[in-house]
Amino acid sequence: MNKLHKPKPKIHLRSSIFILMISLIIVLLTDSVYYYYTKRMLTSELETKLQLIADNVAISIKHSKTGEKYVENLIGQNLRTASLAAQYRLDPDIEKVKNEELTVLSKELLIDHITLMKRSGDDIIGYKSSEPKEINMSTKTWSRDWFQAFNQLLDTKETSVESGQSLPHYWSGPMNTSMSNPQFVDKWGYYYDGRTNYILDPYVHDTFFRDYQRETGVDAVINEMIHGYTNHDAKEIAVFNTPIFLKQQEQYKKEGYTWFTDREILFGSYTMKDARDQEMVQAVMHSKQTKQLITTINGETYLKMFFPLQLDSPVVIGLTADYETVQQSIQQQQVNLLILIGSTALIAFILVILSIRFINRNREATAESIQEVYVDHIGSLFRSMKEQRHDFNNHVATIHSLVHLKEYTELDRYTTEIIGETTALNDIIQINVPALCAIVQSKVIQAVERKITFSHEVSDLNQINLGAVKATDLVRIISNLIDNAFDAVTVSKKAEDKEVRLIGVLEGNVLTFKVINNGDPIPSDRLKRLFEPGFSTKQESGFHAGLGLSIVKKLVDKYDGTVHVSSSEAETSFTISIVV
Repeated sequence: MNKLHKPKPKIHLRSSIFILMISLIIVLLTDSVYYYYTKRMLTSELETKLQLIADNVAISIKHSKTGEKYVENLIGQNLRTASLAAQYRLDPDIEKVKNEELTVLSKELLIDHITLMKRSGDDIIGYKSSEPKEINMSTKTWSRDWFQAFNQLLDTKETSVESGQSLPHYWSGPMNTSMSNPQFVDKWGYYYDGRTNYILDPYVHDTFFRDYQRETGVDAVINEMIHGYTNHDAKEIAVFNTPIFLKQQEQYKKEGYTWFTDREILFGSYTMKDARDQEMVQAVMHSKQTKQLITTINGETYLKMFFPLQLDSPVVIGLTADYETVQQSIQQQQVNLLILIGSTALIAFILVILSIRFINRNREATAESIQEVYVDHIGSLFRSMKEQRHDFNNHVATIHSLVHLKEYTELDRYTTEIIGETTALNDIIQINVPALCAIVQSKVIQAVERKITFSHEVSDLNQINLGAVKATDLVRIISNLIDNAFDAVTVSKKAEDKEVRLIGVLEGNVLTFKVINNGDPIPSDRLKRLFEPGFSTKQESGFHAGLGLSIVKKLVDKYDGTVHVSSSEAETSFTISIVV
């Protein structure tokens, strides 16, 4: 018989493309989710860092303000001491004091300048001074508490204004830009106890105070956070003077100099600007909540955050951080993720292709195995039919001869024997598994040929669907067990009829087959070795490889089934059970 051509395994391209498309969609979704999650996580981490920086700046500002207030008051006390020393040296009549004398005295007292002030109508003016610009300078238009404090001193009253430093017969104004020389920020002291006809006004420039701020104050802390050894991720820190920054209060300027108390930025620097900064500061002042924005400055991306802070008056801390590091980190992680996903997808696609090829090959091999089973048994049936046709012609010739010779007794005996064989051969097996039906039918014919009485009791198997692979394996199991039984009764030394029975029953989802023969019993010492490859109870014949029962055991184990054998003088039975 010619062997059928084995087709090449087919790879289902559409299925592969579909799987690939689904995989790509999953990859894109995963990548998008990972991108936004990572971006949010890294941004949140940066925001937390900036929050910590803002908290540190706020604490530093409060502590430094206390220290600065102490230093400023200390300067004020020193100026009062200088006033007492100057009063001791100067004539109590302002007309008798010379400007040159004030210049010498300033140097001796280690102060920058001394001005003597007196009333002039409804004004109080600088009348004598070591600084020429202070002479005839009016104070009536000075803002805030200054002019009021001067009048209280000249009236020999204790100063009661809100700002500055009040001591007996003395008031020191807060540090501010000099009216006479706006290039300087000065600290003034004003003393009057009634023993002179003028207010003593010694003052110093802010050199010492600014040095203190740079070394230990808020600006020092900000500078350390931006330029220090530890990277805090902040590129710029600014403490906004909100009334001035929001244009709610007009700056006081003179000779191109902005008043120190009217500066937009109280501490830090403000060079990295965005058009939305005022809007953010206004929102923070209104809500008392932190605000933020992403901006691009000079082609670089930054995160700006604004925090509310309460000092003597409400202010806002603005922090600017480099957002490029976050984006670069996200991009790097994206690249790593895409490489990982791409490699995984490629490997998965290759595995899918290989799996499809493997499955197709297994299907083809299974189909070929099933086909071989069917072809072998159908071929066996055809051979038996040809033999029966030949025997039929011989039987017809013999019957014709017996009739012609009128040997009716012999004719009766002969036809009775033929009828028995014919009944056995015409017993069509009614089993719902075609492969099993064919193998049983072929074994019936073999049994007749080998003079073996073979009976079968297989329940209707309409309720199960074994599938081609399991049905083929079941045929191999039953075929090996029946062949083993046929061999057992053939070599048996018993004189009675040689009998083999096949019983099949379905109970629930468990299919059980039992093959029984009345051959010689199997010795107990051999029962345990029956399913070992190469072991046979019929080794003396030299024609058995001892593989049949080992194949049965392997196939039963494949379906997590059980196989049991029992043997006695009366019969030997093999029982297999598998879940269907």
